Amino acid sequence: MIRKITLLAVLFSVSFVFSQKKAISHDDYDLWKNIGNTQISDKGKLMISTVVTTTGRGDGYLMIYNTDTKSKFVFHNGYDASVSADENYVVFKRKPKYQDVRKEKKKKVKKDDREKDMLFVYDVKNNRISDSVSRVKKYELSEKGAWAVIEKFKNKKEKKKKEKGEEGDKKKDTVKKKKSKVFEQDYALVYNLKTGGKDTLHQIKDFALAEEGPSLYYSLKKKKGSDIGVYAYDLESGAKKMIDTGKYAYDKLITDKEGKQFAYMAAKDSTETDSLKFELYHYTGNTLNKLTDISGKNLKKDWELSKDISPYFSETGKRLFFYSRPEINLQKDTTLLDEEVPQVDVWNWKDELIQPEQKSRFKQLKERAFVSYYSPESKRVTHLQDEDMDFVFFDREGENRFAIGVNSIPYSIQRSWESPWRRDFYVIDANTGQKHLALSKAGNQPVLSPDGNYALYYDVDAKHWFSIRLSDRSKTNLTDGLGVPFYDEDDDHPSLPPSHGFGGFDADGNALIYDKYDVWKIALDGKTKGVNISANGRKDNIVYRVLNLDPENRRKASYLNKELLLTGFDKTTKASGLYSLRKGKMRERMKAGEYLVSGYVKAKDAEVYGFRKQNFTTYPDLYLSKDSFRTSNKVTDVNPQQKDFKWGTAELFSWKAYDGTELEGIIYKPENFDPSKKYPVITYFYEKRSDTYRNYRSPQPSASTVNSSYLVSNDYIMFVPDIVYKDGKPGPSAYNCIVSGVDALVKEGYIDTDNMALQGQSWGGYQVAYLITVTDKFKAAMAGAPVSNMTSAYGGIRWQSGLSRAFQYERTQSRLGKNLWEGFDLYIENSPLFGIPKIKTPLLMMHNDNDGAVPYYQGIEMFMGMRRLQKPAWLLVYNDEAHNLRNVKNRQDLSIRMMQFFDHYLKGEPAPKWMTKGVPRTEKGIDFGYDLDKE
Repeated sequence: MIRKITLLAVLFSVSFVFSQKKAISHDDYDLWKNIGNTQISDKGKLMISTVVTTTGRGDGYLMIYNTDTKSKFVFHNGYDASVSADENYVVFKRKPKYQDVRKEKKKKVKKDDREKDMLFVYDVKNNRISDSVSRVKKYELSEKGAWAVIEKFKNKKEKKKKEKGEEGDKKKDTVKKKKSKVFEQDYALVYNLKTGGKDTLHQIKDFALAEEGPSLYYSLKKKKGSDIGVYAYDLESGAKKMIDTGKYAYDKLITDKEGKQFAYMAAKDSTETDSLKFELYHYTGNTLNKLTDISGKNLKKDWELSKDISPYFSETGKRLFFYSRPEINLQKDTTLLDEEVPQVDVWNWKDELIQPEQKSRFKQLKERAFVSYYSPESKRVTHLQDEDMDFVFFDREGENRFAIGVNSIPYSIQRSWESPWRRDFYVIDANTGQKHLALSKAGNQPVLSPDGNYALYYDVDAKHWFSIRLSDRSKTNLTDGLGVPFYDEDDDHPSLPPSHGFGGFDADGNALIYDKYDVWKIALDGKTKGVNISANGRKDNIVYRVLNLDPENRRKASYLNKELLLTGFDKTTKASGLYSLRKGKMRERMKAGEYLVSGYVKAKDAEVYGFRKQNFTTYPDLYLSKDSFRTSNKVTDVNPQQKDFKWGTAELFSWKAYDGTELEGIIYKPENFDPSKKYPVITYFYEKRSDTYRNYRSPQPSASTVNSSYLVSNDYIMFVPDIVYKDGKPGPSAYNCIVSGVDALVKEGYIDTDNMALQGQSWGGYQVAYLITVTDKFKAAMAGAPVSNMTSAYGGIRWQSGLSRAFQYERTQSRLGKNLWEGFDLYIENSPLFGIPKIKTPLLMMHNDNDGAVPYYQGIEMFMGMRRLQKPAWLLVYNDEAHNLRNVKNRQDLSIRMMQFFDHYLKGEPAPKWMTKGVPRTEKGIDFGYDLDKE
């Protein structure tokens, strides 16, 4: 009897806990926060993170964590933090409160007069704020010194306040004047972190602060008209020196790391600022040298210095790179009125770039320029890039002998329908500027080796990795005979498969190349055979990859106590771990348990590491380890409110497609799931998603898709199946995988087969639209930005990039594998538009009028077809919105409407008025139509 009572008590307590938890609503999104930027100071003493709301509506905070004392300092709305070299100070900005900004916008306060960011200096030793600065525009902190340069907005305009006379006397109004100095222009403070001393630079225009030396260079401007000049500032002594003055404009200030060299561009007096001709100056050792001038000094014949692209110094200052271009002599006919100038785009079938791509890339094409460099040592200028080169890239330091030039012009027209895109690559001798063709019609860009003697590249045609010895351009196949494919053997696009990737270079300069599972160490000279250094990935179904933790060089492998660091993703459990490798011995540093571990950061000069771990029920908070990952401690708890809400669980699910293909997917279930109940299910899909099984999903307003956390909290089941494709059959392949998965899920016994729905966006939206033309299993469907007519979509434009859509249908995601004329039947068979007469499922669509990926008219074609045949359909068009919603107000709106739609069809809730009666144009923005129609 006692045992029965105890069991009943336990059941009651569990039921009580569930009853106390709330279902997530659309009003709860602002409660969730995300960790933004995270950094660890160079010596590992401080970990700093920025925490923001997922919606951007509301306030966040900056967290400074002392890894020695384990104490935290939290600052409301702090962000953009920097740590001094000695780790004694943290400088950061603070945003105004969200509600204060909102109130100012409501009152239509002028932008200049609104509250601005403040800057704070946090004293680490004394755990306190030691100073603050108001109205901050931006700041920079010297990397090795203790100086900051803080650029400030000009002070607010003073409002005149009137003083009334006392005792009824009719005295004249007087103006109350403030004693503080009024600055009518933006200005800057030179700030000493150690002493708190400040020096003001009035009329600031721009500045360049040396990373490692006590040098500051800056330019000043008049309130109106020309600039004043450029100056040097010695941060240690406070001494200022004029370098140049009297020019009309100064621009693009840059310095080398130590501050010993300074360069800038200047233009002589001109009344037409659009026609300014700039010259390049170099200053070092108190000597100013004009490197280029408007007469063509050190430039190619009839070329001019580019005013749009900033020069820059190489890592140690041995080269000063700058850009020039042929003089542009085209002049607008000023005798014509604007209304007399025809506005026409001329399309020519021989154009290398079609007009929409030229429009999309207008700024880039207009500002196109070509790189050269000046050697301060030899006093020579070397031109590296010709007009027929798209760009030139160098080693990270920019100082090795060889560079690589890229030319895509011979293949520009074919880019409209081919993939991968082809390019020619040239080896350029940076000492002389001479170039030699190294790769013709290559599908991938080479990577320069750390020593500058080789380039590594993947040959898409041969499906192997090669090296090029740059001195003589000889090539060596590095992966032939190693017994495993280095191309993606699972790729199901009708094009040449890509590689599995490249993990950078090890400490000895060897390339670290991936197969599907393992990491191979390969010498670029090809004299020794490549070695599988992770060894057991293929056998154990673990994907090993190199960890790269140097933010300044992502091609540099990271080490822990001289052991190479690798991550390992278990394809069976979808969990990840951390491993280290030395002399062929693998060591498990962090076991792949129940979490996906990611977001690794490291102190530059210490073995102090940060990382994040997550699964569906656990937000990816920050953890810290200082003992080589033997132990770790949790540093943040960003979303404690989650415990107050009903959540859910995620499970992996396996089945066989109708054609026998073995597939995986994810099932999300409510927290208090009861297998004896019947649940409505929404099936969402996009390519293969099962590897995201352990990902946390913050409740947040939708950019385009359903939110799994919201669904399970509101007693839905969500199913996410993987999809594999056959060439020419994107629609039938989706049916084969998705519908077979739903059928397999139904056999589990807890799905309400009368209340099943589909949802997808973009490529997933297309498949939703296709599926409802071939099955009536689903009671409702929502498709975001669906392609409905592949015949018209094939000839369309991706407006954001300006590219033709043909390559997508022939070679990439749409997977038809043929052009429209060779595969006309495929385009018809796979187009939802032509199956509309068979549709029995109500369809909600979203397709926005500024969609740069899928043309807006595709959604219109689907809607108008369904409307003509009187099939239930709704189309949400968010104005000036892109492929996925960007504005949180629109995301919130979509979330509400999408769930009202599903709640109506799957849960029997009353339909909202926007579904039953619509929203007339005259009521747009006034009556949203959310109210439920209970008539």
